[in-house]
Amino acid sequence: MVSLKRLNFITIKNYVRNYFNDTKFYSIFLLKPLKKKNWGEKDYTTSHFDKGEDYHLRFENLPGRKNIWDLEKIIIENFLSNKKLYNQLDFASGTGRIAKFLETKVTDQSLLDSSQKMLEYSKTILNLNNTTFIHEDFTKINLNKKFDLITAFRFFPNAEPFLRKKAMSFISDHLSDSGILILNNHKNFWSIPFLLERLTFRSNGFGMTHKEVKELVKTNNLKIYQYKSVGLITNKEKSLVIPWSIISKLENFLFKIYSNHLIGYNVIYLIGR
Repeated sequence: MVSLKRLNFITIKNYVRNYFNDTKFYSIFLLKPLKKKNWGEKDYTTSHFDKGEDYHLRFENLPGRKNIWDLEKIIIENFLSNKKLYNQLDFASGTGRIAKFLETKVTDQSLLDSSQKMLEYSKTILNLNNTTFIHEDFTKINLNKKFDLITAFRFFPNAEPFLRKKAMSFISDHLSDSGILILNNHKNFWSIPFLLERLTFRSNGFGMTHKEVKELVKTNNLKIYQYKSVGLITNKEKSLVIPWSIISKLENFLFKIYSNHLIGYNVIYLIGR
């Protein structure tokens, strides 16, 4: 058997190696994000082919991610208050987390994703009578349909710039004249947590800026009507040393005081024509 001492040495060695491999020490001087490390190795549309239920459960099992998801739901509710919606397209829908939350707010739902495994899981949690599941690469199709609501979560920051442009064009083409788009940027480059990581030499230099979101929106003749951000204290999703119950209370307190800012690492946007 491998001794505990040996395991501790291996753990520390791997941590140090990963730190130096992933950290860009000059990121403290960056004025715009660096490219993501694995861009060019494979298209983001293929990156989630092997993910399913395990991915879905992270939003309940990882305390940091759960805290932010709980706040996202409040924001989505706020954005949709007093709005009459018939149909929804959940773009890059993944396991159907967003669609499930909105299931009672629309009559007809369409989920679009390139991952068969994720879509198969979403079929286990959604009402199959009101839902269309589309297993396609969005760059190769046109749905020939307009939607009152389009949602796009956890897609844009991770996608390559060329894919971001294609995605926003696709979304704009499928958004009805009075329709609304809700998307998020969960890697806000100028947020407090991301800035602190760069200042303390713990950053890979990656992220997405508000300016990049604005340019995508403007290029496709859309307009940002409102935004809110959450995640001011930490962008970590799990840690044995972080008091998550306290973090949750603090994040909720800060959210209630004021959230119409861009200093949280996760920004949720309300967009329309």
